[in-house]
Amino acid sequence: MRGATALRGCRGPHPTPYQVFGFAFFLVMLLAYWAVPLCCDAGQHAAVVERLKADLLHPRHPMADLPGAGSPYYSPYALAQGVFARLTGLGGWEVVRLAGVLNLVVLLTGIGRFVRVLTPRPWAPVLALGTMTLLWGTERAWSSGYLSLMSMTGNLGYPSAFAIGLTFWAWAWTGARARGQGPVRYVGPSGLPAVAGYAGLGALYGLVLLIHPITAAAAVSGAVAFVAGWQR
Repeated sequence: MRGATALRGCRGPHPTPYQVFGFAFFLVMLLAYWAVPLCCDAGQHAAVVERLKADLLHPRHPMADLPGAGSPYYSPYALAQGVFARLTGLGGWEVVRLAGVLNLVVLLTGIGRFVRVLTPRPWAPVLALGTMTLLWGTERAWSSGYLSLMSMTGNLGYPSAFAIGLTFWAWAWTGARARGQGPVRYVGPSGLPAVAGYAGLGALYGLVLLIHPITAAAAVSGAVAFVAGWQR
């Protein structure tokens, strides 16, 4: 019995429910995403990648033979895709397709981190993921910002999916600081907080704004709600 107890004590940590269900969701969603042909707005995003692949500094407009200056499609996210396309030689459609893998990772990890700030209950992130993907219904809408179970089979490669994933991370970071959790250090004789963490948080919200302004509006609203609710 002592030997069995010792062996049990040497076992590593068990995966959390969200790690198990999140990984299963990741695999199933990627298979579905890979099986469904890209269409609709994906063509615009693929054109953006092609324009940046041709000229990173002075890309043409993605939907017309016009100068591309001022186009909202040219964000840091699109620039990274353009650099990736130039380095690998892949076309715009292939880059948009592969972006869905990264976007799904950022989204799933962001949801898990965000929910853990709200509650330590291990099943809460699983319920949050199910709620987020199922309450939209069964209609398939492949426009930006829709993250229903059916819609994600076509729009995971969109910049909005990446921006929403970053928003969950930003909310988690904001919530941790609003509740006094996390590595927030107070320095100096006046007790002022260090600015590095808050500067990074501001940069994260700024990145969301540059990638997808509509998502940024929701991100800022959520941040204000956290601060107002936990700093009373």
